[in-house]
Amino acid sequence: MKECARVRRLLSCYLDRETNDLDTALIKAHLDNCSSCKGELSGLARSKEFIQAKEWKVLPQDYMVRRLREAIALERMAGVRFPWLADMAIFSRRLILVPVSLIVLSAAFFILSPGQKADKYSLEDMLLSKTTVTTETALGLILGSQD
Repeated sequence: MKECARVRRLLSCYLDRETNDLDTALIKAHLDNCSSCKGELSGLARSKEFIQAKEWKVLPQDYMVRRLREAIALERMAGVRFPWLADMAIFSRRLILVPVSLIVLSAAFFILSPGQKADKYSLEDMLLSKTTVTTETALGLILGSQD
């Protein structure tokens, strides 16, 4: 039993041919008499063959960095109550330029477009007289740009 425990500790090294001559002789002599240790060596040999037969995959250089970033993002999302809301915040930060640019362009259009001049009419008078009132004319009357 004591000798089996010692041999079993050395079997992996024996299989890889890393044992010294004294240990190699001891293991060979023991394996001739012990079927249990011989079965253990056979199992280790099959495992080694199986591992060596496996195809090695080459991972991209930044694989671990991407995995770490994904793990950090998942950890942050675990504390968020509504994860879809957090995603919308990221999305809205990217699209903030669209409404801002629309507002700036609209303001520039109204400021730079040639305006109609209202002659001593108020907005109410124009509406009551059933004449066509454009938005620009209405704004001009409301803001007091009439002559």
